[in-house]
Amino acid sequence: MAAVSSASDTGDSRGRHPPERRLLILGGPRSGKTSSANTILGDNVFDGGAETTHSNVGQTEIYGRRVTVVDTPPWAIPSDPEDDEDADTTDNGAAESDSPTRPAQSLDSEGPCMGAILCPPGPHAILLVVSLPKGVFIEEHIANTGEALQWLVERCGSRYHSFDNTRKETEDNTQVPELMEKVEEMITDNQGWYFEVNELILLEEEQARRALEEERMRMEEHARQREQMIGGPPRELRLLLLGWKGVGKSSVGNSILGRRYFESGQETELCLRRQALVCGRRVTIVDTPGWDWFSVRRTPKRIRQETQRGAALLRPGPHTLLLVLPVVSSLTARKRRTLLAHIETLFGDDACLHTMVLFSCGDWLGRTPIEEHILRGGRDLQRLLEYCGNYYHVMDSKTPGKDRSVSVLLDKIEEMIRENGDKAFLPIQTEWLSEESSYSSDNTEPEDDCRGCMLQ
Repeated sequence: MAAVSSASDTGDSRGRHPPERRLLILGGPRSGKTSSANTILGDNVFDGGAETTHSNVGQTEIYGRRVTVVDTPPWAIPSDPEDDEDADTTDNGAAESDSPTRPAQSLDSEGPCMGAILCPPGPHAILLVVSLPKGVFIEEHIANTGEALQWLVERCGSRYHSFDNTRKETEDNTQVPELMEKVEEMITDNQGWYFEVNELILLEEEQARRALEEERMRMEEHARQREQMIGGPPRELRLLLLGWKGVGKSSVGNSILGRRYFESGQETELCLRRQALVCGRRVTIVDTPGWDWFSVRRTPKRIRQETQRGAALLRPGPHTLLLVLPVVSSLTARKRRTLLAHIETLFGDDACLHTMVLFSCGDWLGRTPIEEHILRGGRDLQRLLEYCGNYYHVMDSKTPGKDRSVSVLLDKIEEMIRENGDKAFLPIQTEWLSEESSYSSDNTEPEDDCRGCMLQ
């Protein structure tokens, strides 16, 4: 949320101290926002046992003032895959709790900024809820947690308050009155002004929410279409991983197939074919040795031959050549020409119809959209994508089996196949085959090809 202006709240003759106080509750998942809001209101107005997907408003009276409290959906927090496996999905309903879990944000959940419109013309105080371990004094927690929390407290004018949401029924509970006293002090310091939210921010949030809703509907439609195929043969996709040495081809293959089939972290010497059922499709991937970054001639002949034999393992031919390109690598004119020379030398002029750029190390982008990265990448990156028909995808290869973008990638591959019509795959050429078949490694019989594929 961003403030664009402040305005004086006229509730009495001086316009300084209105009879109402408006509080906006913000925080991350499982931080205890809803329980804290209920503590302030003195009743279980909000459902603390369910995920908050839309902002809710409650009112009460404290010391003769009407107090409006708005509980908001949690904002998204980037999650650690290892933490996700051990996360506790039960809300403990208290601001004083163990470390919060980090569930994925619901597709139909609105952003927290939308809650500001439920307390017009704007909140007097924004209460940022952070979980606190049980049995720890707040000052001790701030001092020991680290610079990040200390910076946050300083940014808030060193204003903070501690809640124990398990004490709200006790007679000696003074934590709510003490909180309201601190709120009054802050309002006095602000000369009675309230916080006004930029309407453009709210509009952007609403547009983002609608985009998420459209994405949810699209995913449901794809799921429905997949269910209709139950009982029939699975769709088959044959993919060949290509690229320089050390760009993460093996890790990308593991991410697509959902488990560690390829050995990452070491140089690939021989082609390896693996297969798995992914999102209703039978996906076959061949990992290949890496090329030289600057010259086709500097790529050993045996590596070039091995790459061609890798394509031959995907009989009658690969549907897509996935050109793996790390987002952290800049693309110069020489690098681009070398990539295209490798592709055209090994697979011919028609290879461009079946090539898609797959950006690896997508976690390095953070919140930067891939389209913005492409614009910043310069003309050579854009020319490479034009060569590939502007087919590209970005994925984080650190978490095999957990990247939701795999389904989107397979959708794009199928779209490319449909666009290619009667050239659905790149046919195997005689020169790709070699009597030195021992150079290639596979865990399937040679007769186990893909001739029964529905997408041929």
